[in-house]
Amino acid sequence: TICKPHAPTSVRTLARGITTREASPRAMAPNTTRLSATEKTAPTNPLNTAHLTKGPDVEAGVPEPAPPPAPKAAPKPNSPWVMHWGAAATGSFLGLGGLFVIENWLRTVHALPDPMLAVGSFAAVATLMYAAPAAPLGKPWPMFYGHFLSILISIAVYYMGEAVGWSSDLTIALSPSLAIGLMVQQGVPHPPAAACSFIFASSLRAHAQPLGGAMYILVPGVIGCAYMLLVQYSLHTGLNLAYEYNQKRRKAMEKDVAMH
Repeated sequence: TICKPHAPTSVRTLARGITTREASPRAMAPNTTRLSATEKTAPTNPLNTAHLTKGPDVEAGVPEPAPPPAPKAAPKPNSPWVMHWGAAATGSFLGLGGLFVIENWLRTVHALPDPMLAVGSFAAVATLMYAAPAAPLGKPWPMFYGHFLSILISIAVYYMGEAVGWSSDLTIALSPSLAIGLMVQQGVPHPPAAACSFIFASSLRAHAQPLGGAMYILVPGVIGCAYMLLVQYSLHTGLNLAYEYNQKRRKAMEKDVAMH
């Protein structure tokens, strides 16, 4: 007996069944499921960006980083007149001559018994400040801090030598050497400060200054440097203003000539 195979379902029958199910009232009826209060008030996110707003790397309440600060304006360069040899000579004369005037005034009013303000190291200070004002060694911070460290070392070495009893030659050689090393260690090397240390170590007049020689830190150290810096600022400001005025006047004259 030959068994007939099961007849396959026709394509037309399957299509009729699918159409019947799709057109059934249950399938066509709207979704009337009640939503909870949370689901009704929750905002929709059609772009599905929940992974961007609720990720583990984004924390609520963290302030945004501050914008970078605006770049500082470059300092205005000095005029060519500042670098002229006449400006260097004039600044040196006003600086060194003023130190002698102040020293004589201090002696006249008996502010100090024997003030030391116009010492030889300030000739080197004048060279840096008026002949090479852009040099790093002539900036105010190395000048003030270098003089303070150098004179302090000289006072300490002087009293150490007095206590131990070594020769004055060793004190004179050791004081500026230690001062130079300390200035290099602090990042403020200043050649005139080492010379000022040498002057203190080799001068009996400096040892006799008030406060056991400590007055040498103030006079000539602080006051001398401050006066030289004041002269430099005043001279360079005047030269820059005069140069700018001269340039404006020259441009105005050229403009008038071109118009006529």
